Amino acid sequence: MNPRTKLLIAQPDGAKLVSLLLWLEQYTDLEVVGTTCSGDKLAVCTSYHQPDVVLVDFSLLAQDQPEATAKIKNTDSHPAILVMHESDIAPMETALGKDLDGYINPKLALSQLTESIRKAAQKRVISVAPVYVPATMAG
Repeated sequence: MNPRTKLLIAQPDGAKLVSLLLWLEQYTDLEVVGTTCSGDKLAVCTSYHQPDVVLVDFSLLAQDQPEATAKIKNTDSHPAILVMHESDIAPMETALGKDLDGYINPKLALSQLTESIRKAAQKRVISVAPVYVPATMAG
């Protein structure tokens, strides 16, 4: 059995957050490990909860997106970052989105949201420190 995908949700709108939580609780392969409604606490929550994917509302990143995404990416779990964006213009297509792993448009069906989370978790890159492995001599 594959381990559950750990998800941190950063959403300032309480109604949207509750809707997401209720929807995601039916999926046994996804585990919401934390939530926050503040962009200021996002990096701290990411470091504490060590999620595989951070689902964040664009409004929480808008003021200082490059620094915020760098702080999230530099945590020990190196999570994928999916941004919920309210407009039809994807942040992935702008300079703001160069470090993001994907975006969720409000027109996206909730079933597509869960599939996007799974794909982002599979594509994330984990940097590994070089390991010394001594060679053995044959013979």
